[in-house]
Amino acid sequence: MLNSFKELFALDKALKLIYSVFGIGYVPIGSGTVCSIVPCLIIGLLGDQISILVRILIALLILVVAFISTNIEFDDADPGYVVIDEFLGMWISLILVPSGPSGLIWVLIAFILFRFFDITKLLGISRIEKLNGATGIVMDDAVAGLYALLIIGLLVSVF
Repeated sequence: MLNSFKELFALDKALKLIYSVFGIGYVPIGSGTVCSIVPCLIIGLLGDQISILVRILIALLILVVAFISTNIEFDDADPGYVVIDEFLGMWISLILVPSGPSGLIWVLIAFILFRFFDITKLLGISRIEKLNGATGIVMDDAVAGLYALLIIGLLVSVF
């Protein structure tokens, strides 16, 4: 249990850092888009050093952290400064992006696909977003990432 105000304050600050992805969520315009760029940079720069299995494990870790941090803080609303869900969705969409010279093009395609599904809320994503608490906050972006991942997987296998 938290024994003091100082511990409670430290927990609050830590949660804000987590769900805002180190403050990116407080960017006044387009915080979700800005946050979505971060996983693209990571995969664009280090993709050849991060295997598909490790990418999946990282996605699962982010999912757990996103659920815990948003479940503690928020009941229903999805505040604009909570962007860990965008980070998660974008990361999921990058799982099958190949490394190498063509990798950056695939990163861009994954970014466009994820943002498309995240913004339009097609194929049931809008229904998921309406779910209460952390489920609605996190899972709509995770599903948008899964849709983008499926398309990326198909495209990569064809080209």
